[in-house]
Amino acid sequence: MLICMGLVLLFVAVLTVSERKMATFKFTDNSEYIVVGHSHPECAFNDTIISNFKNLAASGESYYYTYNKIKNVIKDNPSIRVVFIEFTNNQINLNMNQWIWGDKYMSHRYPTYSSFMDLEDNLLLLANNPSGYLNSVSVSIKKKLGRILDNDLDFTNKIGGYLYLNRNKTDSLIKQAKFEAETKATVVSVHSLIYLDKIIDYCANNDKRVILIRSPLHISYKGYLNESIYKDILNTRYANIEYIDFSDSHLLDSQFGDLEHLNFKGATIFSKKINFLLKNGLLNKLHKQKFVDSVFTKKIKI
Repeated sequence: MLICMGLVLLFVAVLTVSERKMATFKFTDNSEYIVVGHSHPECAFNDTIISNFKNLAASGESYYYTYNKIKNVIKDNPSIRVVFIEFTNNQINLNMNQWIWGDKYMSHRYPTYSSFMDLEDNLLLLANNPSGYLNSVSVSIKKKLGRILDNDLDFTNKIGGYLYLNRNKTDSLIKQAKFEAETKATVVSVHSLIYLDKIIDYCANNDKRVILIRSPLHISYKGYLNESIYKDILNTRYANIEYIDFSDSHLLDSQFGDLEHLNFKGATIFSKKINFLLKNGLLNKLHKQKFVDSVFTKKIKI
């Protein structure tokens, strides 16, 4: 039995080392800017419109998995200068823990990034969801073997990108939101913030500029109910990190897919303005937020 277990562990180790060695996260272009995060930036930043920009956000992705993604992306793409990290209201909530080790999220994300995780990352999953972790490891082994045998080791098409959202449920959700009340007090996910810290530190240690952002949100988005706690964390824990708030983007209801995501119409307008801002020296401005607000409140021909 011990011999069999040893052979299995050796087989997994060989697969992991092989995939880590052969995998590539190298993009075909030399983008200077990237954005990472969950579905908010995924739906907002159309990187076909923004010059030198790559959208690497992915729906339902926690900072835990973003951290293991960003390490490889930065290593393989020295052209990257600035990393925009989504930091919004729902990313501090306790349910972000489920985005790390919940069965649904772990079974989806872990098989992609398992070869690039260290022991500490694995132990966190094992400690909080042992059965889910073992199931995810089993799936991971099959997928690793498949990728190696198929020579499918280009991860650039597996780690996120702009999502063209063609829907508009905003009006019905606004009516529903008027009758909803938040009764639970916000409990902060310590692990979510720990991995955000890890991303920031990794970028800083590799001479990459980090800017926290908040993507466009509808005024009726119920995530705003924890705004005071969100702002307190932002102004204390991340007081020394640059921050730009795009949440008040002055977009129409018809340009939202729902109360927290832009549809393709909103993304087109938003992305054109982001492109304008970057080309007109946003990152060199002393008062970045004022410049952003002025562009989004004025009708500018772009």
